[in-house]
Amino acid sequence: MVLTLRNIAYTYPASPEPALRNVSATFAVGWCGIVGDNGCGKSTLARIACGLLAPDAGEAFPHLASAYCPQSAAEPPALLEDFACDFSREAVLLRASLGIEDDMPWRFNALSFGERKKIQVAVALWQSPDVLVLDEPTNHVDAPCRVQLTHALQKFPGIGLLISHDRELLNSLASSCLMHEDGAWVQRPGAYDQARAQSEREQAEALSRKAAAKREAARLAAEADARAHQAARTATRLSARHLDKHDSDGRAKRRLAVFTGQDGKAGALASAMEARAARARQKERQIRVAKRYDGSLWLDAKPHPRPTLLFMDAHAVPCGQGTLFLPTLAVGRTDHIGIAGPNGAGKSTLVRHLLERLPDDIPALVVPQEVPPKAAREAIERLRAADEARKGRILSVVAQLNSDAERILSGENVSPGELRKLMVAEGVLDGPALIVMDEPTNHLDLHSAEALERALAAYPGALVVVSHDRDFLAACTGIRWDVGGGRVEVR
Repeated sequence: MVLTLRNIAYTYPASPEPALRNVSATFAVGWCGIVGDNGCGKSTLARIACGLLAPDAGEAFPHLASAYCPQSAAEPPALLEDFACDFSREAVLLRASLGIEDDMPWRFNALSFGERKKIQVAVALWQSPDVLVLDEPTNHVDAPCRVQLTHALQKFPGIGLLISHDRELLNSLASSCLMHEDGAWVQRPGAYDQARAQSEREQAEALSRKAAAKREAARLAAEADARAHQAARTATRLSARHLDKHDSDGRAKRRLAVFTGQDGKAGALASAMEARAARARQKERQIRVAKRYDGSLWLDAKPHPRPTLLFMDAHAVPCGQGTLFLPTLAVGRTDHIGIAGPNGAGKSTLVRHLLERLPDDIPALVVPQEVPPKAAREAIERLRAADEARKGRILSVVAQLNSDAERILSGENVSPGELRKLMVAEGVLDGPALIVMDEPTNHLDLHSAEALERALAAYPGALVVVSHDRDFLAACTGIRWDVGGGRVEVR
């Protein structure tokens, strides 16, 4: 069983640029990782592969039974009730393997986003499709859940397309990777680390070829310039204009040079050398090398003048069906605090409580786990309504976070990852004293997550980050609040 995409092209209505252009790939049984920057068309390509979207050009064949698991876990899956009511051996074993209790599907909207994501993936697996597409399946999930999902997905017998920024998951599942690089799609064998290593080797070779081509172009340009000067000197020397009118021998020699063609050789050589130099310059331009931004976003930022932004004595707060006990907690003006813990432990409850107690005169930038559609539309509208100076600064920050500013400005089909970057860029300009982000790497591609990690680590103000990615927390925070068992511990 093989799924083939041939010369796929697609443009969203009213979009100035195609989302996909001339994409071809072949997917065999097993998992293929689909990797690329936010907004490059990964989800669009996956929806076409599933038959949920018809391409403008090209074809996906053959038509196979498919299931698509979207990025967002805000809405319950279409077949959730059927899944909940199925007590066949296969359904019971699937729920047990993922730690899904019988009542959880019926209270989907009350679950944490990590628990919702687990159920979303379970419903997709339960359908036993020929083609299964998972779009960021480990968004929101904790470490134990990631292990459960990995084991369940390793048993999937069909064609799997995995859109993910989770390197560990990609390395555990993928036997090939379809990678978007510098405007083109390239399919490589191996898990993510293998495919990435091959990409880096190709990038290094391209850099070497470009440097060699640049040196050759410079050499030929210098030689062409020397030939041009020689041709000019030859033309001057062969000219009879400055000879004495009685110098018949000199004039005869010049006529002989013209007759034998000697006067044109220098010019012809100069023209040929210039043509070679032009070809060398063209060759150098054709060697593409991807560029990424590694600068800082916080050139004008500074901590709040108040030493402590928030102080809370030990107390308890309601959390789901129980209580979350808090010790004495403080947020200093330069503290970088990471909040970690399993799904459903109360991390988001803690963040909401912190924001409710934050003094009104402390400017804060808050980026939630999932951005509601209304808030997304409002963010795009604010960008369009901004004056040119502010708009330019916002889009500059977006570009530094590894996204296409023009695509975001168009406002058409802005991906969840790009939307989060837009919210960060907008908030940066307002000079927040505190940044609060709940699962900031959800929906972000690998390069964007690294760019955000660097930016947050360099932020001079106070930072509170909720994340299951402990490496990310270690890179950009220095204080840990661990939530679990109804308590918060400061480390």
